Amino acid sequence: MHETLYIQPHKRPKVLLLGNGMNRVYGGASWAGLLEKINRTKYRPKDIKGIPFPLQAVLLSHDHVGSSLKELKAELTQCDIHPWLEGVLDRLLALPFDCILTPNFTYEVECAADPDFLTKNRWKRYQRHTAAVKLSEQRFMLHTYYDLPLGERSVPLFHIHGEARKPKSVILGHYYYGSLLFRYDQYLTRRAPNEQYRTGKHPEGFPVMSWLDYFILGDVYSLGFGFDTSEFDLWWLLCRKKYEEAAHGSFYFLEPDRKSAETKIALMKAYHARHVSFGVKEPKTTEEYKAFYETALEALESHIKLKEGMPL
Repeated sequence: MHETLYIQPHKRPKVLLLGNGMNRVYGGASWAGLLEKINRTKYRPKDIKGIPFPLQAVLLSHDHVGSSLKELKAELTQCDIHPWLEGVLDRLLALPFDCILTPNFTYEVECAADPDFLTKNRWKRYQRHTAAVKLSEQRFMLHTYYDLPLGERSVPLFHIHGEARKPKSVILGHYYYGSLLFRYDQYLTRRAPNEQYRTGKHPEGFPVMSWLDYFILGDVYSLGFGFDTSEFDLWWLLCRKKYEEAAHGSFYFLEPDRKSAETKIALMKAYHARHVSFGVKEPKTTEEYKAFYETALEALESHIKLKEGMPL
């Protein structure tokens, strides 16, 4: 179903970029676990740590990522959420974000909004696409999203690297990352001459055609996403956000202060991203990670709801 999204007049959108970190706190699906399940080689995930993440899946699946994920479709399309995670997601969904972006292939957020999202095929009720395409995309989902019901309002959720229900949409491997990045550049280059896009002056609302509009123009809050340097499409976007000739927003990377991530944080700062650790260093236990996410959630509730400054 086609539906037009708008950025409200005189308002910078608030965007949540939600990774898999909170799901991992209580033993949810992990990258290593996924690699083990698609492995068709003699190697183990621990043997190939020096290879960038996107290529690990290519190697272990013997370049049959799509068919391997198709075999796991039933397992990856479940609404089984830990009660703690469900509670945290409920609080996040209560915040007035204008858009949610996730690189996850699974459906924890949708299932928190509607427990019958998958079991009763309610996804059909919520699937939408922007006016940029005639049908919901099966690959490279720049314009396809779910319009999640949240009481009296709804929020668009984009699976920016694909979703388990559509195995061919999942972005793994440099070939697909490169093809996706090409589409980013194509779209944003076409968008750049638009006066409302450049100036931020859109008195009647700015029509959103892709999640890329939200990423570039909005204030983006990244939570539970490690932003590994192998995610080169998103690093490219972060650089593009810095240099875009548009009234672009800020980027907040909410992540503990780890010694191992020191150079990554320095690179983020070079791109004008703001690292927010809340003073938390090197969490190791489940309870320490849980405490970090709860601290981050409380800060978001103050910053997004009450318009208080994000602690930096």
